[in-house]
Amino acid sequence: MRRLDREDPETVRHIADYRRIIAFRNILSHGYDIVDPAIVWSAVEEDLVPLLATVERLLREAG
Repeated sequence: MRRLDREDPETVRHIADYRRIIAFRNILSHGYDIVDPAIVWSAVEEDLVPLLATVERLLREAG
């Protein structure tokens, strides 16, 4: 997402909460010792399906 933000800022802005997604990834990668598994699971259950739908729509529009 960070790379997409640098290379194609117009596209990344179509992804809801992309800045939060980048921050979440950074916490998972660099602050794994403070990650609450319940928060991670909540993100998987609540946010992954809408994100996937958005990405699939963007890919269809680009293709």
